[in-house]
Amino acid sequence: MTTSESKFTRYKVQSTDVLQDARINVFEESSDQVVWFKERFLSDNEIIEHLVHSPTSTICWIIHRPSQKGWYIRVRSPTFPPGTFIPVIPLSTKNPLYSEGALSFKSRTSLLTPTTVIAPDYVDTNVSTSSVHSYPPTPPVPTLALSPPSPKSALTPVTVAASASSAALLGPKFSRPSASSNSVSEFILAPSTEPPSSTPNAHQSLFSRAMRAFRYYEKDISSGYSFSLARAVVQSPPPYTAADTIRPSTVSHPVPPATASILPPISTTASSASSSTSASPTPRCVKALPVLTFTDLTSTFTVGSLNGVLQMDRLEAEMLGVDPSFWVAVALTYLDFLEDRGSYLASLGDW
Repeated sequence: MTTSESKFTRYKVQSTDVLQDARINVFEESSDQVVWFKERFLSDNEIIEHLVHSPTSTICWIIHRPSQKGWYIRVRSPTFPPGTFIPVIPLSTKNPLYSEGALSFKSRTSLLTPTTVIAPDYVDTNVSTSSVHSYPPTPPVPTLALSPPSPKSALTPVTVAASASSAALLGPKFSRPSASSNSVSEFILAPSTEPPSSTPNAHQSLFSRAMRAFRYYEKDISSGYSFSLARAVVQSPPPYTAADTIRPSTVSHPVPPATASILPPISTTASSASSSTSASPTPRCVKALPVLTFTDLTSTFTVGSLNGVLQMDRLEAEMLGVDPSFWVAVALTYLDFLEDRGSYLASLGDW
């Protein structure tokens, strides 16, 4: 194993032929041992899925989706207070990182303590983003209610002890970080294939448009449901140095050759220095290294089954300080979304 490969942990992802529970197994790459599995149950108005840690038969995460009307994806831990969850929502088209089919969510991370692992706190769209959350998550405000309310987990085939705490869920090797090291980060799930432009050239012929759509379709089926999960990072512009902003009033500020004929020389005074600072470029939003990627290896002509590889960046995951089972749960949830995306779009509308 090379140095570049040692930073990654890979898992095999395979679905079973049993359609009743729609079980998906996550294996260690070099063995047939199941690390986690996701199974599905139906209630009166919801689809409930459990991500279970197979060696200990412990439910790590519960995913709620509507079975009839509406659109939502809610991820929660058994240790969360009732009514708390992490919503996974469509990425706004105004977001600079927007792409077709992308989803986003916000989670509490521990960026200052990379060796510390926590279960992420919930972030609810009904709660003010200015409020500060702590871990374990604080009880919800009295006005918080789910619509429709999530059913009781009476359908669970695996028993979860009522006294299970966050420390028991994460294991003894994980410690609780200090409150000062916590922050809320945004994450983006996006397919690996970008769709064609929605505004084709009006002068293009019908044949050219058809060929472009065919090339995209050919590329899309070759990548299947491959996707990535990455953190959104606000990248600040380079800071201004003192030599660039503090000059004698008699010296003109240099102007690039391309704009020298248009812009007059700027005299560097105290007021111009402040205006230069205020005119600095605004921060831009970029994606960090993917904490997780999924490569779909399912045959093109295979129906009703799934085969792929989950690759987790161990260094990035440790830096974020979140239990690996959370990333696996979100990844498998997004995989379900991609497989049944038509139903989601019909419920939500055009986004």
